[in-house]
Amino acid sequence: MHTAKLKTGSLAALLLAVNCYVVHDLFRVGFINQMASIDGAHIGVARYLAEHWRDLGWFPLWYGGVPFQNTYPPLLRILVALAMKLSGAEPVVAYHFVTAALYALGPVTLFWLAWRISRSRAFSFAAAMFYSLVSPSALFGPAVFKDLGSPLNARRAQTLLQYGDGPHIASLTLIPLALVALDVALEKRRPVFYVLAAFGMAAVVLTNWLGGVGLAVAAIAYLLARPQTPSRVWLAAAAIGIYAYLVELPWIPPSTIAAIGSNSQIEGGAYRIGGEHLRYLGLGLIALVFLGAACERLKVSAIVRFAIFFTLPMAAIVLCAMWLDVSILPQPYRYQMEAEIGIALLAVFSLQPLAARMGRREKAVALVGFLLFCWFQAKHYRNFVWYMDRPIDIHGTFEYQAAQWFDRNLKGQRVLAPGSVGFWLTTFNDTPQLGGGFDQGLTNKLLLHVSYQLYSGESSNGREGEIGELWLKSFGVRAVMVGGPHSREVYRPFHNPNKFAGRFKELWRDGDDVIYEVPTRSPSLAHAMKREDLAPRAPTGGLDVDPLRPYVAALDNPAYPLADFRWLAPSRAAITANLEKGQILSVQISYHPGWHARVNGRACSTKKDHLGLLVVEPACDGLCTVELNYDGGLEMWIARILSWGALVAGLVWIYRGARSTKSSTDSTRARPTAASSVE
Repeated sequence: MHTAKLKTGSLAALLLAVNCYVVHDLFRVGFINQMASIDGAHIGVARYLAEHWRDLGWFPLWYGGVPFQNTYPPLLRILVALAMKLSGAEPVVAYHFVTAALYALGPVTLFWLAWRISRSRAFSFAAAMFYSLVSPSALFGPAVFKDLGSPLNARRAQTLLQYGDGPHIASLTLIPLALVALDVALEKRRPVFYVLAAFGMAAVVLTNWLGGVGLAVAAIAYLLARPQTPSRVWLAAAAIGIYAYLVELPWIPPSTIAAIGSNSQIEGGAYRIGGEHLRYLGLGLIALVFLGAACERLKVSAIVRFAIFFTLPMAAIVLCAMWLDVSILPQPYRYQMEAEIGIALLAVFSLQPLAARMGRREKAVALVGFLLFCWFQAKHYRNFVWYMDRPIDIHGTFEYQAAQWFDRNLKGQRVLAPGSVGFWLTTFNDTPQLGGGFDQGLTNKLLLHVSYQLYSGESSNGREGEIGELWLKSFGVRAVMVGGPHSREVYRPFHNPNKFAGRFKELWRDGDDVIYEVPTRSPSLAHAMKREDLAPRAPTGGLDVDPLRPYVAALDNPAYPLADFRWLAPSRAAITANLEKGQILSVQISYHPGWHARVNGRACSTKKDHLGLLVVEPACDGLCTVELNYDGGLEMWIARILSWGALVAGLVWIYRGARSTKSSTDSTRARPTAASSVE
């Protein structure tokens, strides 16, 4: 037993060492030469979390404000914030260390899962090494091949470094752990293991949404791969999943799921979910039935069954999008990473019967060839990663310089920062912006249309400047950055970079990059006006600016008193104004039922206007002080109760289970044996 554990541990350590070698620079590096990456959004929110961990209700820096849980599943950012606190490291260093560690651990957890299912240490190691050093997704299509550059290059590392998909890579490490915990729970059938399995599932979903989909498919594949799985096992697995959701409920409430589910269908492409998806589901189920029957007839091993049942849907999602232009799920191309897990298992374990028929000499030659391939491929992967993670001086980047200018000159005022500047802005300071780093989580869907119109200017018929000004004023934007064809900003999203030239005052220019001032009577986010000044109806899209005109006129009307708006904390603000009877306050932050207002100590009503902004009706005459407080509303109150209730119930269940086990053990020891009874 000791020797077996030593062998297993040694192979796991070797896998870890190889993957640490591949990304070893990332464990200590700061900023790297990947400013087009979305890493900045993850690093920025981790920095914010470390600084404001006592108040994670409202996040005021993106999209006019969103609930914090809508910025992204939080687990990776929590780990980065903890690393910052424990080590004193800068946010970017902590982020790279944590993501490098999770990258290196991915094949180790896959090895553990494969060994758990197959009980073949050698083939589990080979599959995990295959996953470490081969990128089969390069063969999915010409677009992937061209993007990666060579089938020998590291797709998983490219996804982590070039595209900044650290949470996705982290979730791939946690999926095998969650399945191992599920396997142990179903085998041991004790409360502590059921609860740990639920925590493992929750950890995946709290890290990445795509990983959550991958986990669901992997769990179903695991259950299908088990020989003659009884219904009670399926029910137990479902109960574990439900308990996991109850535990994570405050971070992923139904409103967040609804927002992401809706926005993901239109953000970054057209991924509408409709009736035809039932047809796709039906075809998938039919394929699984036939594959299951074939596996049963051919006596396929459990690990190969799992690999087939996992690989089929994951690869189908990607290949249908690439070759048939059919989107089974939003952002289908990103599921390449999940497919690579299944392909690695399938490619290696499919050779197990062949290896069993090989002689000792053939096995030795195959082993030497495998080790030589791993040696050279590890060095190649290391060079590929070195090319992508070279350190840079952040002070010389345009993203850093723009962020510092915003912070010095427009402290705390909302801006429109395009492309890579917007991705990295939160990394450097707390400048609020109209955009953000996770469009799927925004609660005011009108902003998707607004952003598209501001950047594209589509069908504006020469009115781009006017339309843009109305939108920017309506959402409290104080300055807008625009880049021309020679901009230092990476993405250059403005189709017409001259749309505001001559209309807005230039505040700063650096070559082809300009920051314009949006003219406004007051930089405050709160404005006094009458009810009839609000937008009379919801705009139908980015070109429909007629509802904005009375509202913008009220913003510029000198007859209305000025209102002072101050953030007291991320979830608290104060407004002071000398109001007249019948006047209201339009607050240019995104409405949410979790916002509550009190004026001069008494509660007053809040509502949502047709632009998705917060309106306060203070019913006050004279000097008024309005206190705004965000508590998440009834939904979050219920979510916290259910989550804490589930945690307490789980602990009680574990305690009672332990007591019951101890009592059974004690009674067994105390019961006399047959021999002693005869005596």
